[in-house]
Amino acid sequence: MTEDSEKRFRSAAIFVLGCKVNQAEAAGMKQILAQAGCRLCGQGETPDLVIVNTCCVTSKAEGKSRRLVNRLRRMYPQAMILATGCLAEIHPSSFDASDDRLLVFPQSARAHLKEILAGNASPSISREHAHGIYEFVDFGVASVPSRARGFIKIQDGCSARCSYCIVPRARGPARSLAVETVLAHVTAMANSSVPEIVLSGVNLGAYGNDFIPPIDLESLLRTLLSAKSTARFRLSSLEPEHISSGVIDLMASSDGLCRHLHIPLQSGDDGILRLMNRPYDASFIRSLVKTIFSKAPDACIGFDVIVGFPGESEEAFDQTVELIEECEASYLHVFPFSPRPETPAASLQGKVPDSVIRARVQLLRQLSARLRATFFERCLGKTFSAVVESGPDPLTGELLVRTDNYIPVYCPASPGLLKERKGMIALVDLKGGRVFGREVSGTASCDLSVGMAGVTL
Repeated sequence: MTEDSEKRFRSAAIFVLGCKVNQAEAAGMKQILAQAGCRLCGQGETPDLVIVNTCCVTSKAEGKSRRLVNRLRRMYPQAMILATGCLAEIHPSSFDASDDRLLVFPQSARAHLKEILAGNASPSISREHAHGIYEFVDFGVASVPSRARGFIKIQDGCSARCSYCIVPRARGPARSLAVETVLAHVTAMANSSVPEIVLSGVNLGAYGNDFIPPIDLESLLRTLLSAKSTARFRLSSLEPEHISSGVIDLMASSDGLCRHLHIPLQSGDDGILRLMNRPYDASFIRSLVKTIFSKAPDACIGFDVIVGFPGESEEAFDQTVELIEECEASYLHVFPFSPRPETPAASLQGKVPDSVIRARVQLLRQLSARLRATFFERCLGKTFSAVVESGPDPLTGELLVRTDNYIPVYCPASPGLLKERKGMIALVDLKGGRVFGREVSGTASCDLSVGMAGVTL
């Protein structure tokens, strides 16, 4: 690092929008900044450098990203603003090119972050489009100050061609982090007492397909679990066709892999799924969910759903609702359709009126609340492994913990939980939509329903 750059970048702030991959990247960037001697600012401090990891998966996310960058330029007029992420790749012109304090940092330049921090790279360091990127950019092991949950990005890019999705243009083709590097990152995090590691990727289930010879996600999971890490693993979003019987078996049989699957369903109507260019139909989803619950009955299954895709009739929407209810999903992430430029779906006929989309979104979000409550009730009287997310609360003294099947639970702060940041938690009560529990010793998913007659629902 040059003397000049040391003076310029003594402190920094990072802002993140979008998915868990963006969060994992931001955590890695923090580590690179720390290694470069750049201190992360606390609340109320003024940074020399501001990094914004942007998103453009929807028009709403794109607008939020632009507004955040502009707001930060006004807030910190002396700071260098580095805009990176998907919006910086897809629409670099959406940022003010006349501002010499703003560096738009596309995907192809990310490998050179250390050089830019050292003052050895110009804004034009690389303008290669993401679709030409085949190198996996690894930001290294991220520090996890809270010791609650660490993120490791093990996969980037997507080679699928869903008709609505701009991500392949923004992220480039699917590529994976080497197995030995994943193991090294896991070991480093576990040695820092991180109790849970989230394995994230743009298309996580495509992990290892780009290797020669190729491997798959199941193979990586078996390697990680055989290493006997002290941390448990959680999978980020996983496409339905990538949830193999082997992955389900591992999830059902190993305490080291959380029983939680977040699945991009998108629609429950076969005609809409074909228009979306999704590689499955509703019957495939029914069979998949049946298999999951047969092997892991307490698993948490969340669905992403796109509402108002062109051509989505009332009947097609009803098919989606029916499939979700039949599958007994635990929760939904609901997104109104957002046409992305230069995607096939943007030019499809059959636009759904905005008022209809809003009504359907509201209906599904209400359904999600009911599904979540039903899932919580179904798990009362059982005990699960959990990690501490936050607390103790200064008023109640309670900790917020997260079970392996993704239930947030409030429980008293015991010495064991405070020290180890993990433990076995019995779910004993449900009030106002919140689950309450207590620390116990025992085996995961033991039935404690005897003596639970006094539970308040």
